[in-house]
Order: sequence, then C-alpha cells, then structure tokens
Amino acid sequence: MKASCPLIITLAALVAGPAFASDHPSFKVFGAASYVSPLSEEDVDFGTVRDSVKASDELGWNVGFEVRFNRLIGLELDYINATNDIEFGGEVIGEVKMQPLSATLNFHVIPTRVVDLYLGPTASYFVWGDTHIDSLGDLNSDNELAYGASVGLEIGFGKVFALLGGVRWLKVDLSPDTIEPIAVNPLFSRLGVAFRF
Repeated sequence: MKASCPLIITLAALVAGPAFASDHPSFKVFGAASYVSPLSEEDVDFGTVRDSVKASDELGWNVGFEVRFNRLIGLELDYINATNDIEFGGEVIGEVKMQPLSATLNFHVIPTRVVDLYLGPTASYFVWGDTHIDSLGDLNSDNELAYGASVGLEIGFGKVFALLGGVRWLKVDLSPDTIEPIAVNPLFSRLGVAFRF
C-alpha cells in the first residue's frame, strides 16, 4: 500500500495537469446580454406631488476584454449600454440611457480552462445620456464615478470558446438638472460568450 502512494499521486497529477496547466489564457474578449435591475428608489418632489422615482429593469448589452497578468489575476475593461424608463409613482414619465465604462480587478479563484470562477472590485465611470422627462424635455445628467463588485463564471469548450455569466453591483446616483439626485444602485446580470487566447 505504501509503495502505491507515489503512483496514485503521480496519476492524480497527470489527470489534473491539463485543467491546471500553466498555459492559462492571457487575453479574453467577450460579448453578452446584460439585464439591468436598479435596486434603489427615492422619494422626490415633482411639481406639487411627492412620490417615489425608480428606474425600470431593462435588457442591454455588454462588451469588453480582460488581460491576465498571471494565472490568478487579471484586469477586465468593459462597456455596458442600456436605456431605462423612469417611473414616478409607478407611472412611466421618461427615460435615461446608462453607459458605464468599468474596470474590474479579477481574482480567479478557480482558474481552469473548463471552469473559471472569478471575483473582484469594480470601479466605473458612469456616463449618463440626457434624461428625458415627458413634461420637462431633455435634462443634462452629471456623469458619476461609481464603485462596486463583480462575480463571474466561465464554462470552457475547448481552448478558445467559453460561455460566460456573472453579476455586478454598482453604487451610483442619477443627478439630472433641476431634480434632486436619485439613487439607482443597479445590479447587472450578464450572459454571453467569450473567446480566450
């Protein structure tokens, strides 16, 4: 039995070797559908009425790339584009486009070619398009710096192609002219494909 231990360890290393090989991907590009779910709402005065204002849940899109410094750490840069309705007391009163440009420091806690699980902090430059309010027209909205966290998972099929999923939360406000800031704090859920090289 003692003599067989080195043999078992050697066989286990040979089996696990391809999954944990040092030839980790050094670069990845991806595209995904992104479902945006604003988690916050604010009570604001609109005319003579005070009620809750909230951005609606909407489907957008997400593209980006990641550069891997080593097997465990990578830097991801990505762009999300979505247009959300603005609801006041449950009624749609306008819309706004959100276009965050984000950088995420990914820590790959399961860094294999088949299963790649990663997470990390995210910083975003949150670009708001003009906020359109039906009764007021187009209002300028200040761009914001946002921060949050991301979690992602990839399932690889061969060396290059992978299915990608993940979630991200960001803390950010919408601040249109003449209206007090509105907390949005969106949760982004994405599902798409990645190509790893």
